[in-house]
Amino acid sequence: MKTKYLIPMLLAAGALSACDDDDAKDVLEDLDIIELSDVRVTHASADAPMVAISINGNVVEGLEMVDYQVGSGLIEIESGSYDIAVNALLPDMSNPAVIEANLNFAPDMQYDIVALNYAGAIEPVVLSRDDSDVESTDVRIDVLHGHPDVGEVDIYLGTGDSIMDADPNVAALGFKVDSADLPVTVPADTYRIRITPTGDKTVVFDSGDLELAGGSDLMITAVPNKDGSMTAPVNLLVANGESVAVVRDMNEMARVRVVHAVDDAPEVDVLASGMKVDGFTNIPFKAFRIGDLPAASYDLQVAASSDNSIVAINAPGVMLDKGTTTSIYAVGKLNAITDNTIEPLVIAEDLRSVALYAKLRVVHASPTAGGLGLVDIHASADGNFSAETKVLEGVDFKGNATLEVPAGTYYLGVILQSDMEYNPAVQAMATVENGGVYSVVATDDFDGGLLLNVDYMKMAM
Repeated sequence: MKTKYLIPMLLAAGALSACDDDDAKDVLEDLDIIELSDVRVTHASADAPMVAISINGNVVEGLEMVDYQVGSGLIEIESGSYDIAVNALLPDMSNPAVIEANLNFAPDMQYDIVALNYAGAIEPVVLSRDDSDVESTDVRIDVLHGHPDVGEVDIYLGTGDSIMDADPNVAALGFKVDSADLPVTVPADTYRIRITPTGDKTVVFDSGDLELAGGSDLMITAVPNKDGSMTAPVNLLVANGESVAVVRDMNEMARVRVVHAVDDAPEVDVLASGMKVDGFTNIPFKAFRIGDLPAASYDLQVAASSDNSIVAINAPGVMLDKGTTTSIYAVGKLNAITDNTIEPLVIAEDLRSVALYAKLRVVHASPTAGGLGLVDIHASADGNFSAETKVLEGVDFKGNATLEVPAGTYYLGVILQSDMEYNPAVQAMATVENGGVYSVVATDDFDGGLLLNVDYMKMAM
């Protein structure tokens, strides 16, 4: 039994040995023995916001801002009954409870509390098992199917290249089901985890080779893949008791967005190692181009479409990791070509849709405004700007940030900090929806206003 003894060190073995049997029995009965349980919490709700985790009304240290695909290590607590709460962190600074549950944790047990399903139906799924040790030559694996839109699946854990002649290690695992086949214990080795629809050998997820070390006790949750190119329907959250790692499909791509934000430059092509990249040619000013590339390091160039020998940007060694989205903005001025100031602005994006608000990436790509000083970004409901409408302060050229705002119609303005009359240098009206993801870009096209791009629009469920 896992216990903790709250006694002074003088009551250790030496002191007890000085007592007769009756005295020793009395001392042991007086010991304050605390029985312990292990608890782990994981955010697996694909369109829910960041959350805070509370136990008995107190936010757990380190779990104040838990994002999707993030989980705690195993937390050792005194066995007993607890009130567990998951509170959403919203832009208006409110923190409504989205999950509230009273749970009883028994001694010598390990519990996984997983916030599952989409935000509108979020629920806690609790898995429990004996908190027993794993042999140093073995690996113990538990699995949770956490994708609400995927039916029953078979899971193969093997070392071979093919599963055609293999039986699944876990068969017909349904959404949020605690299967009787789990956990499984296998010898420590290098494995591939493959997932197929039940009764079908078509692989929809392949981890590639994973070295599973002896003595490991793993909790694996398959969750909706909202990263990068979303090649596979799921990612795996692999928890080892100390941390949670995101394992993506071995064939997952990197998503790339190229934005032409240079007002005096012609159409451009993107070159990788001197070759045009499919889908990234003849890009005009204010255009967004999106495509998926194999994860790798690239020597990128941006060149005039009319003559690829005229190179505006050289960007060697750009690393594109699988499951990521990277925006590359061409910013600056062409001027007379020989004195151009064009450069790349590279932004690691988070385009995950959140059901309870809209996300706006604001990018300052106006070199003319940048030359006049810092600007503030304003958002107004009626088109009137003041000190109270300021949402971003002191933004310099190439500065960018993500705003989280409720659905609605907003008048957005870029205003010089030195302008106490609050006259926008450039503005636009934008209607945004909860669950939507947008980019708002200030360029040197002052007459055309701010560039608004819809990066993602949440579909009706």
